[in-house]
This record gives sequence, structure tokens and C-alpha cells, in this order.
Amino acid sequence: FRGSEKNMRILFLTRLYHPHIGGVEKHVEYVSQELIKLGHNVTVVTEKYESNLRTKEIKNEVKIIRFSYPKVKFVGQVLIWIWLFKNRALIEQSDIVHCHDAFIWYLPFRFLYSKKPVYTTFHGWEGVWPIPWKNIFLRKLSAKLSWGSICIGKYIEKYYGFKANFITYGAVDTSLIRSDEVKEKGRIVYVGRLGKGTGVGLFLSWLDGNKKYKIDFCGDGTLRKRCEKYGKVYGFVDPKPFLEKAEYCVPGGYLAALEAMAAKCKIKVFWNNPLKRDYWQMTPFHKWIKNKNIDEAFEWAKSQSWQSMAGNYQKLWNK
Repeated sequence: FRGSEKNMRILFLTRLYHPHIGGVEKHVEYVSQELIKLGHNVTVVTEKYESNLRTKEIKNEVKIIRFSYPKVKFVGQVLIWIWLFKNRALIEQSDIVHCHDAFIWYLPFRFLYSKKPVYTTFHGWEGVWPIPWKNIFLRKLSAKLSWGSICIGKYIEKYYGFKANFITYGAVDTSLIRSDEVKEKGRIVYVGRLGKGTGVGLFLSWLDGNKKYKIDFCGDGTLRKRCEKYGKVYGFVDPKPFLEKAEYCVPGGYLAALEAMAAKCKIKVFWNNPLKRDYWQMTPFHKWIKNKNIDEAFEWAKSQSWQSMAGNYQKLWNK
């Protein structure tokens, strides 16, 4: 019903966005920029997580609209719905509404605008194991009420009980793709959140028996102080210079893994529950991680571009 030849007005709903650093934030930012190159207009509605951020701004041709709400259970969600209702012109003027792990924001408007195409990208899991039943219910409901969906990882279908239109694992910034890095033997970089559910705790326990390595942490979180006992914690910074020199990377998620493969790092992964095990083992690249096949992993990572990712979104919408 909507060919790629038509310039579409796309509304993305996502909890966090640039300048906040994270996998979802980077995904939405890079996909938005690629869609703009294809001639579409993109508006991102997101949380104003710091008071000094602008309520409205345009960055790299992406229109960003931020709003604040109290982090109070139920009350906060109702206030999000009220804000969106007051600003419903954003929905009305859009050809496509696409939620990034934020379908609950749009829930009442799915019925108010029943003919408005709405889609969802499911980016990960909530970090709680076993998964609470309400989390599974909300995801299944979101998938059911969406016109189509993308899952970042095959494991999501298994653990949340629905089928997506597309399965993907992220994409790679082309500036990371190099094959001539000089690696520093024994250097490991961890990239991702320093918290429970990421595998970082098991990584630290592994380091207790492998003290010969030099460790850099590109991330932050509740386990920061513990990580500082093993190496230097830089916070959420650009991992590119660390990946270029590290022999190994311990990724907290798919995006970090793809970037590490593009930088020709060997990859180590850790898990502490069945979901996180399947998170890694149900990927097309796990065999290369297991066998330390750097060259094949590098070639596959090169093919995962943000341009092709944006193409998946267009294919989804055109269905």
C-alpha cells in the first residue's frame, strides 16, 4: 500500500535517544538517518531524561521531540498518554508510527487511530529472570496489535511466544570496518552496561582465574565499583579506539558484538541463565565466536550495514 517511491512521514516512539548512549538509541538514530537519505521525514518522540536537553531540536535532519514525566508506576504511564493525546497531531500527520520497545505508549491510540499503520521493534529483554508473566503478556499484546514487527534476536520469539516479520542483530558503522588493526595481546575490552543480566558478573569471576589480561570497560552501571577492581572504567564512551587495539571483546549485546567482529576482535561471551545462553547461541555468528573464526565473522559483520537495516524497515512497512 506504500511504495518506497513515496516519501513517508515516520514517527518513531522510543524511551531514550541521542545523546543518551545505548544499543537501542544508536539503532534508532542510525536507521533514522538512513531513512532520511532515502527521502523520508523522521520524527522521534522520546524521554527528556535530563532537564538541560532541548524539548525540540533537529539533529542530522531528524526532528527530535522530548517530554518529561514522573517515574511513578501507573501515574507516569497515564501522563505519557495524556501528553501524546495533547500532541496527537504528531500521530495524525504521520504515515507510519513505529514503536521501539514502547508500544505501551501508543496502546490507546491503536484504537483511536485504528487504520493508522503501527509497527514495533523489540530490542531486547528486561533483564529479569525468570521473565515476569506481565512482561510476556505485554510483548505478545504489542505484537498482536502491531501491523508487523522486527525482533533484535531470534531468542525473543522463543521466550515471548510470537513470530516477527524480520529477525536481525543490528548493524555496523562502516568506520569500524578495518582489517589492518595491530592488536595488543592480552587486552580485553568490555562494551555494554555494567549490570546484572549482561554476563559481566561472570566475566569478572572468570578474570579471577585469568589475571594476565589487561581490561578496559566501556560502560557503566550498578557493578561499576566491582569492575574498577579489575581494570579502568571509562563510562559510556565511543568503543571504537578500544576495539581497534583489543585482542578480545566481551560484548554486553549484539551491537557491541557486531562492532567487535568488524574490528577483528576475538569474542568471549558469558551467560547466567537459559535466556542469555540462547541470546548468544541462537545467532548466525555464534559458530564463529565459538571457533574463534575472526575472518568469517569479519566478512559477515561487513554485510550488516545500516543501509540494509533501513531497507528491512521499508520492506516491513510495504507489506
